[in-house]
Amino acid sequence: MYNFGIFVLVLTLIFFCIGEVIPPKGEDEYIGWFFANYFFTCTYFIALLISGRLKKKRDGLPLMILFLLIFLVSAYSLNRYFDVFAASASWFAATVILCAVNYLAFAYLRFLPVLVRLCMFFLLGLSFCCFLYMTVYIFPFSLYGMMGFFLLGIPLHAILPLLLCVYTIRVWRKNRQQRSSYDIAFFSGIGATVLLIVIYASLWRMTVLEINKQYVIDTSENGLPQWVNLVSKIPSGPVAQKVLVSDMGYTVPDNWGESNFFFGRSRSERVLHDPLVMIAATLGGTVFVPWEDRTHILDALYDHQADKELHLWSDEDLVTSHVQTATQIWPALRLGYTEKTISVKNEGEKDRFNQQEAIYRFQLPEGAVVSSLSLWINNREEKGILTTKAKADSAYTSIVGYERRDPSVVHWREGNMVAVRVFPVLAGEERQFKIGITAPLSLEHGQLVYRNVPFKGPSANGARERVDVQFETVPADLHYSAAFSREGRQTLVNAGGYRESWEVSLKDEGLAHQVFSNKGVTYIAAPYRKELGEADIKAVYLDINSAWTAAEVNKVCALLSNYRVWVAAGAELREMTAANSDELYKQLSAQRFSLFPFHKIADADKSLLITKSVMQSPGFDDLGNCTFTTELKQWLGASHHVMLFNLGGTLSPYLRTLKECRSFRYDQGEMSDLQALLERKRFPQDIENDQRVVIESADMVITAQAGTGGTTAPDHLQRLFAYNHIMHAMGPHLLTGGETADTLVAEAQEAHIVTPLSSLIVLETQADYDRFNIKDSNGNLKNAAIQHKGAVPEPHEWVLIIVAVLLLIGLKYRTVFSKRFNWING
Repeated sequence: MYNFGIFVLVLTLIFFCIGEVIPPKGEDEYIGWFFANYFFTCTYFIALLISGRLKKKRDGLPLMILFLLIFLVSAYSLNRYFDVFAASASWFAATVILCAVNYLAFAYLRFLPVLVRLCMFFLLGLSFCCFLYMTVYIFPFSLYGMMGFFLLGIPLHAILPLLLCVYTIRVWRKNRQQRSSYDIAFFSGIGATVLLIVIYASLWRMTVLEINKQYVIDTSENGLPQWVNLVSKIPSGPVAQKVLVSDMGYTVPDNWGESNFFFGRSRSERVLHDPLVMIAATLGGTVFVPWEDRTHILDALYDHQADKELHLWSDEDLVTSHVQTATQIWPALRLGYTEKTISVKNEGEKDRFNQQEAIYRFQLPEGAVVSSLSLWINNREEKGILTTKAKADSAYTSIVGYERRDPSVVHWREGNMVAVRVFPVLAGEERQFKIGITAPLSLEHGQLVYRNVPFKGPSANGARERVDVQFETVPADLHYSAAFSREGRQTLVNAGGYRESWEVSLKDEGLAHQVFSNKGVTYIAAPYRKELGEADIKAVYLDINSAWTAAEVNKVCALLSNYRVWVAAGAELREMTAANSDELYKQLSAQRFSLFPFHKIADADKSLLITKSVMQSPGFDDLGNCTFTTELKQWLGASHHVMLFNLGGTLSPYLRTLKECRSFRYDQGEMSDLQALLERKRFPQDIENDQRVVIESADMVITAQAGTGGTTAPDHLQRLFAYNHIMHAMGPHLLTGGETADTLVAEAQEAHIVTPLSSLIVLETQADYDRFNIKDSNGNLKNAAIQHKGAVPEPHEWVLIIVAVLLLIGLKYRTVFSKRFNWING
């Protein structure tokens, strides 16, 4: 009977897993899979009754435990339809499985060594706590189970946790063999579990109190939204993260009643059931911070990337199924071009109304630009057409919102982020799109570094990816992760699961003299040489936050002994002196990040700001229309240019946006570089103009000058120049608003790039393009492509050109061909 029970258990697990792996076509399939499992459960119980093994003195306890485990699988299968428990947190699901395996092992207890037995009794105590929790959690439904047992016994699933608690005690009492060590191990399992709950609940309560306390403190005098002041001071970590998402992401007392036991599944799949969170929230409460503010906090602290894009349709069933990354790198030009072909799948129920919208957000490197877009329509790749942002947005919104047909669009977002939208993705089907990104390589300590372009969108946890990296010339001193394999001297390949972060690096051998010519303009890349100018520094400001150490502050203050030093503390700028430096550092370093108020600097053009940034912080756009941003925009409109020196690496999102808008003169380096700057009283000048742009990450300058010449560089040189020139020309107007010159729109169209003024769009038919007056301009660069040199025709264009040439030759020499044909036949 025990072997038969093991067979039935395996059978129920197979049916349970089939129902988990194969998406159901409708809600009724959930109940269908349940009845299959319930049939096996009833079959085994009837077999036990007939065999008489459940009678006294027949050693039926192992068989009863085995039956309860089969019953447990049936209960979880029923839970898919009657949503009592939300989807379990991973750690709890693993714990339940471990407890089940431990129950099975007690049938073989006498064959196992003492140390293993002690571990089993410890886990038995843990199991008792788990099922006791489930008994309490499900208690209201247990009453229905007791009263409704006659309904085919299905309601008895509600008392299963109670039965498991009772039989856990029986297993302990039967196998303890009057040994105190077994009792100690059993109660240690219970004690350890209770201790863990007490510690977690205490941390939860302290976190809730701290967040609520900080949220009610009036900090409105600095003009920032209340959530910004909160996020810079509240504790971080996994407990704080769960406190913030508790009532929306986890089952807690506030939303426990939302489960609809009798009328099918009503809870979102994204809500998790975590016993630690449920118990802690019951004992310690939840925060009263509005959910809108909490989404901003989660985005800033944990990179949750709260969706800032307006969804015209849902995306709850979408997943990223496959990613193909193809990268071409020109080491001698310090640039690369990447094409990401992404497949997105709708795993929802199949019906004609289940069509969803996929939105992906790509964080581009500094100075990078999107230069191509494709969408597969009817298994055919359709390339994007560049148009103004307003036209693209109008066309996409009209078609998706009302006509529900096939468009895709890519828009520029603040912080050099782009958003790609794809519609529709039908249930059970996949859509495929491709985005091309032209990006400079990062020059770091003599090495050129290429980093993967990450994206946020439908989950890519189970996605597969193939990566191909090609180098135009043989790279020197090439470094890459073990996941890559080298094919030849100029190619790297990797195939496997999707990886968000990876990089390759190679030795920088200097910029080669290469040019790209188009329409009488030649683009040339050259090394960036800082042009230093006089720096009449009257005051120095320190942007202090958690990234600074006390030693760094002391060293900087020693270098600034001849200057007045100010910091932003609260609503005012305070002077830092020897007497208050320790106090101010302690206060400011407690802030996780800083948003320096540039608009409060008195004499901006003669001021130096020294900063060190953290990556996780709000961006300019996150702040909304608060007093802080209003005053800062007014300050930016006056074209002030503070000298900013960055002691750290990457700038924060807030400072990165201001740098894109050319809001300050910029330099970066180590402490020794800062010291040299102060001693010489010289600072890099802004050398960008209509003929020259600077890409600092690549230590490169691209110039545009009249003339033609032999093209030796790819057209990406023009694309990089155009994007950075447009950003320079727009300057602070990018944030403050105002008129934009038509020449900038024309420049974006000529280079075929996505900017704050232009977008790429793919529509289903030519009639759609005509209706919205979207035209593919002739003579400009087209969608970039791997191994695309200049404005080379597409493959189908080559075919048309060859056919046309042959036709012209045939018409011109038809008389000659006719005579020769007649001579041969004669």
